[in-house]
Amino acid sequence: MLRYEKNAEQYKQLSNIDLAEVFLRRYEPEQVIGEVFRYFSIDCLERCKLDPARLDALTEKFFSNEDAVAAKALGEMIGMFRALGESEQTEGQQLVEKITAYVESHLCENIRLEQIAKALSISYFYMCHLFKLYTGTTLTHYRNKKRVLLSQKMLIETDKKVADIAVECGFESVSYFSETFKKYAGVTPLKFREEQKDTMYFPWYYENDIGLANMLPSLRLLNQVKEVPAETCAETYAVHIPEDAYQFLHETAIIEYHGTLFASWYNCPETELHGRTPIRGRRSKDGGKTWDDVEIVADCADGGILYCPPVYGVCNDKLYLFLNEMVGPDLIHALDLFVFDEEKDVFVKLWSRPIPFKLNTNVVTLPNGKFMLPGRIGEIDRFPNTPAVLICDSKNMEEEWRLVKIAPDGNLPDGSFLIHPEISAMIADDTIYMLCRNDIRMVPILYCSKDNGETWSTPYAYDIPMVNSKIYCGDLKDGRHYLVANIEKKHREKLALYLTEDEKPVFTKCIILQDEGSKEFPDAGAWHYPVACESDGKLYIIYTAHLTKSWMNPRGAVVSVIDLSKI
Repeated sequence: MLRYEKNAEQYKQLSNIDLAEVFLRRYEPEQVIGEVFRYFSIDCLERCKLDPARLDALTEKFFSNEDAVAAKALGEMIGMFRALGESEQTEGQQLVEKITAYVESHLCENIRLEQIAKALSISYFYMCHLFKLYTGTTLTHYRNKKRVLLSQKMLIETDKKVADIAVECGFESVSYFSETFKKYAGVTPLKFREEQKDTMYFPWYYENDIGLANMLPSLRLLNQVKEVPAETCAETYAVHIPEDAYQFLHETAIIEYHGTLFASWYNCPETELHGRTPIRGRRSKDGGKTWDDVEIVADCADGGILYCPPVYGVCNDKLYLFLNEMVGPDLIHALDLFVFDEEKDVFVKLWSRPIPFKLNTNVVTLPNGKFMLPGRIGEIDRFPNTPAVLICDSKNMEEEWRLVKIAPDGNLPDGSFLIHPEISAMIADDTIYMLCRNDIRMVPILYCSKDNGETWSTPYAYDIPMVNSKIYCGDLKDGRHYLVANIEKKHREKLALYLTEDEKPVFTKCIILQDEGSKEFPDAGAWHYPVACESDGKLYIIYTAHLTKSWMNPRGAVVSVIDLSKI
């Protein structure tokens, strides 16, 4: 969910089209425009300052049946709102946005720049000068780069002749297409097709996703995947249903300890990470079928400190719970550690340290016996954007944790930066595979470490059809590996579990845990943020459940119990 803060650091740096794509991936089409208005705090008075004809035309385009057209229309609309809200926005900047929007909406048409200027009722020379002044590049360069990105996807995914692709992408001749393509890609179209034949694209990629995919080496994690019916191996139970006081529930965690399942999450009254945000939890002694009363682990009654998210670990036969303290949505203030006191039957706080590290998964035990916490790092009270891990060298969770960055910063090879890079690890062949979520580019990426997390590779792309949500993966006691993720549907309606057959990191079986409504929750609309633990031959997967079609509320938690012996 987007934070409704007009100048939220992680979003204000995005281009109009990138921010539009974030909205399109977050909300149903009928919700998007209202959410954009809400994000920019556009009230009735401000609406009067907008060009109604232009706004209506963009809205009509947005509701067309083409995703690319919708994204471009929404991007132009966002440009209008940004221009309205930023007094320093000049007439020239607004005009450049109009030029960009026009070029993108007519990208594959063989039209001259002079015709674009005429359509916008401006001087051709002034248009070219203005575009170069504000963007640092020529309009021809900008358009050709976009066209080449589109042609690259067609070269990989189709058997069309180069000449046909040139025409479809708006180039006036094959020779000019080949010359332009080599300028941007470094090779001819045919050479690109040969060299990039293993590049993976998904249907929901935008042009910028294609560009990033072309830059990354690829790893294949899927092989002849067989779907196993969920009814043969899985049962699903409610963990927590929303209450009047707390309609929002998110970022669950689960672990088995001394015969009891412990589950926890953070709650909010109505909106994610706004208002009172305690860590709450429940326990089950019958494998997730029923749960004890709610307990509160951490709370700040006035909402001055927000707690998020809980993750568990077991060390020296003790159960530990890590939490983040925040001063605002994802603005990390401290890392807290609690230990479970069995005698008193409560979690007791051991320490709080000013480490701006956002937690992502339960503690991972490395092959060398050390402990690792996957997450992301930033600055105190700021948004964490860089994938990283904390490593406990002493093998005692109560002692010091050392930071190792997975990436030197939060940037990707195409110059974009990661947003919400939530990470999760599986360990195979003495390699840590760290899968990473990203909200700006839809390319599934992962990093590898062959030295117990001390150093990390540059990013790889891989072939699981994931959408932008948290991934959770891990290792089973029998040597197999598992991965839980939202796949195929951009609004997180479909949640799947993948399993390998052996110790190799290649997934061959898939169980669809949820796909929109279920028999237990027929009106549910989304399922996401999975976390898992293994105990007694069962894999317990807990996740956030939208119990109505609404994206916002109410949100509860459910657990799917997988009988591993049946898969």
